[in-house]
Amino acid sequence: MRYCGIAVGSELQQLCRLEEMRTGDPPIRLRATFYEPGSPAEVVEELEALGDIAVAIGAPQGDPLDGRQVRVCDAALRRRGVSPRASLETGFALFDALEELGLFVPDVSTDAPVGPEGEQEGRVEDGIFREAGVFEVNIDAVFCALEGRRVPARRHPLGVLTRIDELTEGHVEDSGGDLWSRRIEEIEAAAAALCAHRYAVGHAAWLGDPEEGVVVMPGSRAPEMFSSEGVIPRVPRARLGDTGREAEGAMPAPQAPAERAGPRPSG
Repeated sequence: MRYCGIAVGSELQQLCRLEEMRTGDPPIRLRATFYEPGSPAEVVEELEALGDIAVAIGAPQGDPLDGRQVRVCDAALRRRGVSPRASLETGFALFDALEELGLFVPDVSTDAPVGPEGEQEGRVEDGIFREAGVFEVNIDAVFCALEGRRVPARRHPLGVLTRIDELTEGHVEDSGGDLWSRRIEEIEAAAAALCAHRYAVGHAAWLGDPEEGVVVMPGSRAPEMFSSEGVIPRVPRARLGDTGREAEGAMPAPQAPAERAGPRPSG
């Protein structure tokens, strides 16, 4: 069984494959194989040659229904502090080309609870990957679920550190060397692949409107909120213009670090 993740781009797609490496002692380690970026057709051709697979695609599977501005799953993630990913034609092409593997659509009762954004949620059933081998992920939400709170933006050095730490704690090992040598798209593809592994072993949850599309995250349930507490350490910063005032002999009053203005989406 191979567990695959795709970081979707407007042109090139990044594929990562994980395989279990069983030893005498737990935990199970996951050997990562990274591919050169390619077109959707090239990625699909490689996936079709791999045999039994579960595939996490890091892009929306469709557009909003019923005249909505955003999909239910994206609105629910935004309320939790995670920015939606943009819809891309390349993402749609990947879902279409892999439809024979079965798209994950959770089966829920008509009287199931509905959240503030109209979302439903639940746990991924054990063994569902045998009939539904393809599903959608928001890669930032994957990292937030692994971390248990918001993660710094990928452009921030701490964001890169946190992402690699989460893969390492998930026992992902780079068969080609060191995760620190990888591009951020490769790191994101590995996170999607790690979610594919959690999906296949029944340790994942889904969130959204099953009729419109849901996102899958690692863990037994989708968190109600990703806390931003302590995500970025506060650091002092000088105010622009203070140097000139100091030169004139007017010492500025010390400035406390600015309060964070509520949770902001990661990304």
